[in-house]
Amino acid sequence: MGMPERKLADVNGIKISYRQVGAGPDLVLLHGLAGNARTWEKQFESLADCYRVTAWDAPGYGLSDLVEIDAEVYADILNEFIKSIGIDKIILLGHSMGGIIAGNFSGRYPQHVRGLILSCTLLGRKQPKGQSLDPKYVARLKQLDDLSPIEYGRIRAKTMTAPGCDPVILEHFAGIAAETRREGLAAAIRVVSEADNEITFANLNMPVLVIAGALDQTVTRESTEDMIAAVPDTVPELTVNYLPGVAHAPYMEDSETYNTVIQEFFSTLR
Repeated sequence: MGMPERKLADVNGIKISYRQVGAGPDLVLLHGLAGNARTWEKQFESLADCYRVTAWDAPGYGLSDLVEIDAEVYADILNEFIKSIGIDKIILLGHSMGGIIAGNFSGRYPQHVRGLILSCTLLGRKQPKGQSLDPKYVARLKQLDDLSPIEYGRIRAKTMTAPGCDPVILEHFAGIAAETRREGLAAAIRVVSEADNEITFANLNMPVLVIAGALDQTVTRESTEDMIAAVPDTVPELTVNYLPGVAHAPYMEDSETYNTVIQEFFSTLR
C-alpha cells in the first residue's frame, strides 16, 4: 500500500492537512517535532485493514496553518479537526510532541477518547512562557537554518535512533525530517518547552498505554516515569512497555514490535 494522499480540512478557517486510510474504529496519530503525517507509513500499512487511520500534520507542518503557540490551543484545534472530518470517538496515539497534545486533549476532552497511547513523550518541559529556549532547541533551529533540508534530516535521524539502526530506515527518516518548516518547528518547540500536563492528567478516565524506547535519550526514563506517576489510579488500565533496542523512533526503528504492542492494547478496548 502506498502512502495515502494528503487531504485538507477547514477547521473554523484554519487549514489542517492530513492523511487517512482504512475502515473501522477511528485511530488518530499525532507526530513529533521531526515528523509529519508521513511519519506513520508503517502504521498505515499495518493497521488500515482493521481501523480507519488518520494522521494530521500538526499546525505549521505539512500544509497546515500556524496557530497560537500553546498546548491547549493545539488540543482545541485537534478537537475541532476531528469533528470537521466526521470523527467522534477515537483511539489517540501521540508521539513525543504529539504525545503532549494527545495527553492534553484526552484530559480536556475525555468523552472523545476510547484509549490513549503515549509514545516516547512527557508531561512537557514546564518552562515559564516566554523564557529563553533550552540551548539544545536553539541549536536545532540553527541547524535547520544553516544546513540543507536533507542534511538537517540526517542529523535528526541519527540523533533520534539507536546505534546500528538500519541505514534504509535512517534515510527514510531523514527525508521526512527534511520536510520540516522552520516556523512550525519553532512553534512546536515552544509547545513542548512550555507545556505541563500534570493537572490535566488528573482527568484521564480511559485505558492508557505508555510506550518508551529503552535507549531513548530525547525523552529520558526519568521524564517518562514522571509522566506515568501523573496518570491517576482511577484509569481503567495503565500499561507501560519499554521497547528494547530502540530509541526515540520505535514506530520506525522496529515497527513490527511497535505495531504489535499497540494492537495488543487495541484488543483490550473491544
